Amino acid sequence: MFSTPRRRLCAGALALALITSLLSVTGTAAAVPSSPFGAAFARGFAAPPADTKPKIRYWWACGAITPAAIDAEVRQIASRGFGAAEIQCMFSTNPKVEGWGSPVLSDRLERAVQAGREYGVRIDFTVGPSWPLVVPGVTPDDPEAAQEISYGRQTVAGGSTYDGPVPAAPAPRAGVAKQTLVTLQAVRCEGSCTAAKPVKLDKGSLVDLTGSVRDGAVSWTAPASGQWLLLAYWQRGTGQASVSGQAVSGEAAYVVDHFSAAGSRAATGYWDSHVLTPGLKRFLKRNGGDLFEDSLELDSAQHWTRNLLARFQGMRGYSLRENLPVLFVDKIHRQYTSATPDDTPDFAFTDGSGDRVRDDYYRTLTDLYIGEHVEPLKTWAHSRDLRFRAQPYGTTIDTPTIGTALDVNETESLGLHADYTDEPFRWISSGAVHLSGQRTFSLECCATLGEAYAQTWPQMLKHVNTAFAHGVNQIVYHGFATQDALGATWPGFSPFTTQGGNGFSEAWGPRQPTWSDTDKITGWTSRMQYVLRQGRPSVDLAVYRQSYGTKVREPRGAAGFTYDFTGPDQLDGTRVKDRRLAPEGPAYRALILDDQPTLPVKTARLLLSHARSGLPLVIVGDPPSRVPGARKAAEQDAELAGLVQRLLAEPSVRRISGHDRLPATLKGLDVRASAETAPASGLLSVRRTLPGGRLYYLHNPTSATISTEVSLDGGGTPYTLDAWTGRISPVGRYRGDGSRTTVPISLASGASTVLALGGRQGPHATATTGGEITMSDGGVPQLRAGTGGTYTVTMADGERVRVTVPQVAPAQALDVWKLAVDDWHRGADGGRAVTRHELDLRGLKPWSQIDRLQDVSGVGTYSTTVRLDRMDGAYLDLGQVTDTFEVTVNGRVLPAPDQVTRRIDLAGHLKPGTNTITVRVATPLRNRLRVTEGFPGQSTQPRQDYGLIGPVRLTPYRQVPVQR
Repeated sequence: MFSTPRRRLCAGALALALITSLLSVTGTAAAVPSSPFGAAFARGFAAPPADTKPKIRYWWACGAITPAAIDAEVRQIASRGFGAAEIQCMFSTNPKVEGWGSPVLSDRLERAVQAGREYGVRIDFTVGPSWPLVVPGVTPDDPEAAQEISYGRQTVAGGSTYDGPVPAAPAPRAGVAKQTLVTLQAVRCEGSCTAAKPVKLDKGSLVDLTGSVRDGAVSWTAPASGQWLLLAYWQRGTGQASVSGQAVSGEAAYVVDHFSAAGSRAATGYWDSHVLTPGLKRFLKRNGGDLFEDSLELDSAQHWTRNLLARFQGMRGYSLRENLPVLFVDKIHRQYTSATPDDTPDFAFTDGSGDRVRDDYYRTLTDLYIGEHVEPLKTWAHSRDLRFRAQPYGTTIDTPTIGTALDVNETESLGLHADYTDEPFRWISSGAVHLSGQRTFSLECCATLGEAYAQTWPQMLKHVNTAFAHGVNQIVYHGFATQDALGATWPGFSPFTTQGGNGFSEAWGPRQPTWSDTDKITGWTSRMQYVLRQGRPSVDLAVYRQSYGTKVREPRGAAGFTYDFTGPDQLDGTRVKDRRLAPEGPAYRALILDDQPTLPVKTARLLLSHARSGLPLVIVGDPPSRVPGARKAAEQDAELAGLVQRLLAEPSVRRISGHDRLPATLKGLDVRASAETAPASGLLSVRRTLPGGRLYYLHNPTSATISTEVSLDGGGTPYTLDAWTGRISPVGRYRGDGSRTTVPISLASGASTVLALGGRQGPHATATTGGEITMSDGGVPQLRAGTGGTYTVTMADGERVRVTVPQVAPAQALDVWKLAVDDWHRGADGGRAVTRHELDLRGLKPWSQIDRLQDVSGVGTYSTTVRLDRMDGAYLDLGQVTDTFEVTVNGRVLPAPDQVTRRIDLAGHLKPGTNTITVRVATPLRNRLRVTEGFPGQSTQPRQDYGLIGPVRLTPYRQVPVQR
């Protein structure tokens, strides 16, 4: 497994020493800050271990990367705080020499693992080049290739004879040469066979004509009444290549069958015979990385596999052949389709069984994908000392159920515009992760269409904070592109901007001016991930969901509650103790069934048992009325109806008509949110339970600041954990009654924080008529105020203490600056050149409004001086900044500032008299690329607002001990 080389140990020790030094500067009494969970936790938070560092996707032009570039780029990735790099072979201009499976690429992969061990970066591998999974040498007609089923149709009037070729399906994709007739059927239409979808079919009239086919033709006379359809079903290869086409290997490569072991064997066999060298095998045993499969961007007329009819019969207990007509929903399995299982099918049986058959079909695809694809790949990965990480979504399968079969379940935040919107479907696997005991829930973050070279880190952090609020605790940033490939001039190769396009963001690395600040982002990410992996997850509500599509019903009316989605497979085997579901895991306080139409009999029995054990259960709308699936449907529906009636009679079960009654119903069941705020605050939270207390992650996803009190489940002293600096500080003002603790918070739009509860309560305030309460290093409450005067502080024992704050210097607007800009642009040699611009500013405004800087990208350094007296410290509010920034005061660089709130406490850095404040700002590259030759996709985009835009305000404060 992976071991850290001596060189990295030294670097880690230096990093810890640096953090300790910074903490001392900001006023911490000891090298290790106090915490409710002991010194080891505090050390881990200040300098997180390697396995909590974020990953980054690493794009290669396959083997067209030099050993020197690999060494330099892996070193760069390590230097900015990433713990792993996921290599993705995207393109090759010479695939026979440098493509997937070539000796050159295998050599480069081996060198990447060597460099990773040298610099402390794990190397992850994708299952194949680009995506979806393709294998060179597999043709569309081979048994290992992805399969589809398509149908041809012919209307036949009652009493007439059809004599001709078997109806042909729509033409297959180019390269598909073979088609096999699965079956030919005739069925009577209930009405017109050309009516609008769904065409109604009389299932009892269905006739199998397959045995009548001769030399591709059939002769058949329809019964006298009605209209009839001849339906011919054809199996064939999909002919799908990877998203980057065939420029990935020396021979044609097609998508393999994801529902057959033949496809997974083809993939692992190719690895063993073409990719893995003896040296790479040796290094893998010490690498400890992941084998990764991207989302299932499969493209077919309708998913199929060669033995599906037999497998379906064995798994579901009835024949699929007679039910083939009702499988088809137009475009349901087309790549990037908007079709869902809820869309209108092409055909429907008059007995109404179509929904049930499709449920069984999607369930069979799920089972086959797990058994024939996930399990073999996972077994192979383990034999090479790798974990199997995958994104099991993108088609009609049960994503959470598949997620529990993986080593690491990964989701994705994929935006179509810069203003990221929360997408509930991305988080449907959180319950599967929590109930299966998996330690990590991973996220590929944060691709946005049309934002190449324009995405800002605050935009990225909006994705990350939202993901954290839904249970994610591992980020894979998208991504790092090798610089010199495909002959690209500055800013270099990027897979989504080839030929000057403006595709998905982002190509991080030294080409980006913000790269020098990326270690601030990864440091924050690492600390957040460290926190979100402590103890066990504790979640308020389990929301039942059984679906094979992307539609998600969120529990409206449960604002302020945390929740997981969970289905029958995840609930199987759970128990209830002390009114908690899965007490050894997320310990849900209630289960919600929200207009869920189906429920398996086995699950209904389990829920009845749970309700009898005291689990609160709320049914919103109509209770489930049918089982999923078609086998013995009437018998099972009747049994389900009886179980539901018994369930409704249990005292811990409530049925309500709508979501508006959910808050009162939960309150009546004595179910409280673990983190309670004002009902409309919009605050999101996550709770982790440790032996010594609790950790709470809080995030403000709204567009305005949230200032409120939050009532937290648990007692003890609250602490704030600053993930930007690694500092842990006790809270000076709160109220506690032993079971809950109420803390005032203020979170800017997009911001997040971590609160910890643990230990015994010490001296603290519960209220103040002004200012804020902080704690000294010795644990003495102090009143901090920006205005002089006398304030009343109420202590925990009820005593009121009058505190007089001396006069404070007034707040100052800082709008006179010297600005030096290092302008990054393409030089005469095709590489990066830098030109210096120097300006005197009276009033701040974006570079796009400054003539000399309109089309400039790079790094700007703002400097100003300010004279101060009568203060103990001051807050520096920077206002609007684009993009990343660093603050220096009197020649000393401050610890990493919050890149979202842009508010910095300058305590310990200011002095009476004249002070120099410097703000270094790094920008994206779009404005420069708009006027750079070869970027037509950028030239049409509007300019971005760069720089320190403000308004910038310095607010001094005085700080006085609260003395009784």
